Amino acid sequence: MKSEFRLLTRESVTKAKNVVENPDEPADPEGGGGFAEWAMLTLQALRIELGKSYRQTIDLLSEMPGILEEIGLTRLPHFTVLRDWFEQISMKTYRAFLGESAEKRTGHAAIDSTGFDRDQP
Repeated sequence: MKSEFRLLTRESVTKAKNVVENPDEPADPEGGGGFAEWAMLTLQALRIELGKSYRQTIDLLSEMPGILEEIGLTRLPHFTVLRDWFEQISMKTYRAFLGESAEKRTGHAAIDSTGFDRDQP
């Protein structure tokens, strides 16, 4: 059984690849190149899901080989690389990714009716 976080990672990879110009680019840099844009978008999404700083996110992900496998990474960027990349990403690409990611992950919702009074006008 796959964890919910691993499934989120898989979904994020798919959605990120839908919005970048080169979805077939390898996640890991080859010959000194940079990380794939879709991989960086995925890392940013995971950072937001974890609610951690760039440094903490990279530290946590370094202990999650299954998540790195889902992304196709054999190593992680330094946290400053992710931070600097995010400051330079085009707004068009990020908005497209946010639009793709805005869909609910499940069909379930929770409603809290604490304090609800049916007799209120």
